Amino acid sequence: MVEENYEKKKKNPLQNFIKEKLIKYRRIPFVKLMKFSFKSLLKEKLFYILNLATILISILVGIILAFVKSGSSQVVIFNFYILFFVCCLMFVFILRMIQFFFSKNFEDKTTYIVLTNQVSRTKFFIAQYLLIILICAVNILISFTVINIFYATFTLFHYDLFVLRMTSIYAMYCLLATFFLINFITFLIFIFTLQTTTIICTLLLALSFIANIPMSFIKANEKSYYVQFTNGDIFHLNDIYDAYGLYDHVNEGNIKYPHLSKYVYNYFLSKEMINDDFHNTSNINYRMQMWKDLGLINPNPVIITETNLDLFSKPLRDASVPDTWRINDKFNLQITLKDTFITNEQLEQLINKTVDKNTKNILIEFRSFTNEINKYFSNNLQFEKYDLFYDFLFLSSGIETSYLEKLNPTNEEIEENKVTYALKSQDIVSFYEYSVAGIRNDGFRFTNANDLVKKQLNFNLMYSARVIEEYFIKYSSNYIIMSSNAISKTSGDWNSYIKGRKIMRSLSYFNLYSGLWMVYTKNLGFYNNDIWFSPNSFSKIDLEEQKNLFLGYPEYDIKLTSNNMIEKNTTSNYVKPWYYLIILFGISTLSFSIALYKFRKFDF
Repeated sequence: MVEENYEKKKKNPLQNFIKEKLIKYRRIPFVKLMKFSFKSLLKEKLFYILNLATILISILVGIILAFVKSGSSQVVIFNFYILFFVCCLMFVFILRMIQFFFSKNFEDKTTYIVLTNQVSRTKFFIAQYLLIILICAVNILISFTVINIFYATFTLFHYDLFVLRMTSIYAMYCLLATFFLINFITFLIFIFTLQTTTIICTLLLALSFIANIPMSFIKANEKSYYVQFTNGDIFHLNDIYDAYGLYDHVNEGNIKYPHLSKYVYNYFLSKEMINDDFHNTSNINYRMQMWKDLGLINPNPVIITETNLDLFSKPLRDASVPDTWRINDKFNLQITLKDTFITNEQLEQLINKTVDKNTKNILIEFRSFTNEINKYFSNNLQFEKYDLFYDFLFLSSGIETSYLEKLNPTNEEIEENKVTYALKSQDIVSFYEYSVAGIRNDGFRFTNANDLVKKQLNFNLMYSARVIEEYFIKYSSNYIIMSSNAISKTSGDWNSYIKGRKIMRSLSYFNLYSGLWMVYTKNLGFYNNDIWFSPNSFSKIDLEEQKNLFLGYPEYDIKLTSNNMIEKNTTSNYVKPWYYLIILFGISTLSFSIALYKFRKFDF
């Protein structure tokens, strides 16, 4: 008989725990209820597997983030991780715990009969409900801690605060998302059978990966759309999004070199510079003044000299060039240039003595950009961007300031005043292009002018400034045109665009999955230090490079005024994330209430 009782005790450890630990209480404490439920969960192997998977994957992500040097790549990688963590790991974890507490354990009638005779069903339900939330929260916080510890360790504690911000937002979002999932899946388990609940959850899991696909299709289709303005200008629809998107990025400081970008971009806007007129004399003077205001321009003319230049060719169509000059003749050269850029060394001195904080920040960023672009082009910026030389070539003309002087002239040349020649800007361009790029044209070329061109005419900061100008003028010019002219609704693809966007706007109100992801992506944003122009392009910046195909992002629709002008704040014309939070909190409250009601009426 004793052996028989022992076997019963051995076979029912959960009931033994109830009898030994809980029955002795007249009113079972809340903590004891949670402890009881947790001990029953410890018998589940899947519980250990999922917890171990969370830790191992978090370790892996922390190490990967440490070795990935690009901030934008870190964002891309981490967004895939959070997608997997929430939609796979936590989804399965929550589903399994709810099935265990509110389905599997119901099969043990004795357990719940004993418990519900001593505690209210509401108290018991809430104890298990809070335990599920607590376990999920602990897993999320462990993941957050492990990622940051391993990231810090493998970076030798050279910690990028963006990673801390990213993982903090990740932790808060996961807590929010798991709260909604727990309420909804608990509701399902009491409304449907276990098999039906599993099927619905499988469909929800699949939906989480395709929730943003419709918007991706719409945007892919919009790439071929054209929009015509009343002044006759036609733009790709994407050009409008790029122009207004960059306007926001620059003025909100969400871009690499924020002070420098804002200074140049807004200067172009204030002077209403259009791309087609960018190189006219008036705008060149404006641009030169922009750099002068920063102290980057030499106040005095710069005199450049070179001796013993060997003539290779001369202009054939310029009658002012002495006709007695021949190939292999030797010349001395003097060039006097106005408004040249200071040297890199002078820039360092300028930064050190600049007092104004904003100007100093601009100069520091200009120096950083110059160093970066030089490094990218292996300190051969003049060769790569040689065609940017001409706008800021201010030659002081005159036979006494800029000239060629023939060495060892003949008596006849001296008598006929054919010893010197007053250089023109086009003459400088001719031998400059030949020395830098090997371009042959009708002009002066010398066989040994490489040092002259690549050293004395190599104004590194000027090339850097011109690169920045070319980066921004396309987008600022487009913004000026688009913001000052009305859209022609009857031309181009405007009606097709509006039709597609209306459909997506209607669907977005019901696409709660995408809306919930929007809460995360809106608060995370992007790694701003990697939002910049492609060095290989003349003027191309990808503002959506860090976006994840499967995550929802705020997507604004172009909004027009009564005069068909694009509204200045059109970039805020999207469904706000708080709308989805209100809806989801409402659904969660309703789901919890129904689940609690069903549990209280459940027939054990």
